[in-house]
Amino acid sequence: MEAPDKPELHRAIPPLNRVRAAFGRWAGINSVTSHWIRRHRLVFCLVLCAGLSVLSWTVAFIVRFELSSILEPAVFWHDWWLRTLTIVVGLRLVAFILLGLHRVSWQYAAARDIFPILGAVLASSVVIVPTVLLMWQGAFPRSVFVIDTLICLILLAGARYSYRLGDEILASLGAGKRKKALVIGAGAAGNLTVRAMLSSKLAEYWPVALLDDDPLKLGTTIQGVPVVGQIESVEKIARRTGATAIVLALPMASSQEIYRILALCRPTGLPLKTIPDYGQIMRSSNVVTRLHSFSVNDLLHRRPVRADVPEIKAFLRGHAVLVTGAAGSIGSELCRQITEQGDARSLICMDKDENGLFRLEHRLRELGGLTELAFFLGDIKDRRRMDFLFESYGPDMVFHAAAYKHVPILQHHPVEAVRNNVGGTRTLVDLADRHDVGTFVLISTDKAVNPTSVMGATKRIAELIVRTRDLTSKTSFCTIRFGNVLGSNGSVVELFMHQIREGRPVTVTHPDIERYFMTIPEAVHLVLFAATMGEGGEVFILDMGEPVKIDQLARQMIQLSGLTPDVDVPITYTGLRPGEKLYEDLWAEQEDPQATSHSGIRVARRRDRPLPDITEMVTTLLKAGEENDLSGCWKGILGLVPTFQGQTGEERASSQSESLAP
Repeated sequence: MEAPDKPELHRAIPPLNRVRAAFGRWAGINSVTSHWIRRHRLVFCLVLCAGLSVLSWTVAFIVRFELSSILEPAVFWHDWWLRTLTIVVGLRLVAFILLGLHRVSWQYAAARDIFPILGAVLASSVVIVPTVLLMWQGAFPRSVFVIDTLICLILLAGARYSYRLGDEILASLGAGKRKKALVIGAGAAGNLTVRAMLSSKLAEYWPVALLDDDPLKLGTTIQGVPVVGQIESVEKIARRTGATAIVLALPMASSQEIYRILALCRPTGLPLKTIPDYGQIMRSSNVVTRLHSFSVNDLLHRRPVRADVPEIKAFLRGHAVLVTGAAGSIGSELCRQITEQGDARSLICMDKDENGLFRLEHRLRELGGLTELAFFLGDIKDRRRMDFLFESYGPDMVFHAAAYKHVPILQHHPVEAVRNNVGGTRTLVDLADRHDVGTFVLISTDKAVNPTSVMGATKRIAELIVRTRDLTSKTSFCTIRFGNVLGSNGSVVELFMHQIREGRPVTVTHPDIERYFMTIPEAVHLVLFAATMGEGGEVFILDMGEPVKIDQLARQMIQLSGLTPDVDVPITYTGLRPGEKLYEDLWAEQEDPQATSHSGIRVARRRDRPLPDITEMVTTLLKAGEENDLSGCWKGILGLVPTFQGQTGEERASSQSESLAP
């Protein structure tokens, strides 16, 4: 049944492997040469351009006089050539340097690079012609200028492209020593990946074939490597080509697509590699320079994170920015991205975790940049300490990321949840209002929507505090809400990895439980962008993509570790924990999410009645928290969030009261 595929697949295997292996040692020449050129770029360019200019000027005279002497009497031209050679070469070098020809990369020569070469040659010729004619008072063969210009252009372009061609030839000679790689994805990313493999950029791998589900691409070639089939035939083609690795060149594939491809690749038993996302590729000169092992982050990372965004830079420019919870997962990434933008006047990193703040300072100092950095040890529950912070540093922009977040823990400690998540937020809101802060951004969570946990309920109250204060304050208050982030402290991914490494069963609370996921850099990038849109009172909701089944995520993590679920690693279902829901929502029924100018951000606008003044109710709740009054805390939470369903029957019975639905 597989015989008809053999001729096509045979073409996918390079027939010169023995020759390449024999000459493989020559590939080292290219590496040494490239290193020297990069370190001495200007010297190399001057020497090369001078040599090519001498050659083109000389050949121009030979073509003009020696070849024409076959039909005409010979003309003695050596005096013209010798007396003008130094001037011509000097003027060319000056023009080449002034026009920056030495800055054009030789490693990534492309068709569009002909334009700076053409411009430099023509510009230098424009200067050379009148200079030489003035020297000789018009008694000079003008056709030499035209011939010289054409030859110089051909020599320079040929030298530049021969460098890249030589790079690819030397790389192909050493292909016998490389790992054969099957590339999945024949789009733009696949093209960049194959190009890098055919050069010395990815010296470990050699592409033998590409796979793509687009029927129009089947039978075509990319950089000489054939597209031989659809992705579903990966096992058969990997076996026939002798591939030893599979490279996923699909940086924008959805989670569902990645899950399908992983299932198809699993029977091959080959290691999976993947390329950086487009954002990283663009920061690396449009070329793939490395591969990394496929990981759980690659299952869910969907959009590139831009490092330099004009809207964010303009938003931060000249401001003193305070980040609370700066040592946490979200807070530290906020600090990193704000520092990288480089336009904030100062960044105040505040946290109560001494060790975390120490590590954060070390990382941010390494980044450098022009932003002035300050690190403040304190607790958002301490009003006097926070007042001192605002008085000392005068922030005019606040990102409030400090919060207790672990659902099971807070379910058993509602008093601390109230004091920190509600009290800390109220303190910061009061101080921001009093000190005329320009923008206040609350980092919230999807668990605040229809909450079933103390954590979600307290974050919901924090949202209400922020939105209510915006009605009466000059400060612009807004909320940004999103779901789970990969790699955060204590996340389910971290738990699964630990269990797999320890050889213990992977524990999933329920086979149907689903969660939204996003990487930390992606979430923080959208937080900053959403903040630029805030005018006051909005709830911005980040597009988290499709929800992911935790059971499916656990099985994929086990498989990525080279093990088999339910065989090598058992999966046990422990039941929903107190306060947990099967499914999370990103907006409430009363909210009407609208599109914004950014595809990854929505803004929710409430359709119910205006917000009542909740100041007295929050004050009563916080008083109960300060007095360690558990019943009073439950009563206050229910009063502010009447839809809260996180209590036991006894707790609810002991805390019934009239409530005001905001």
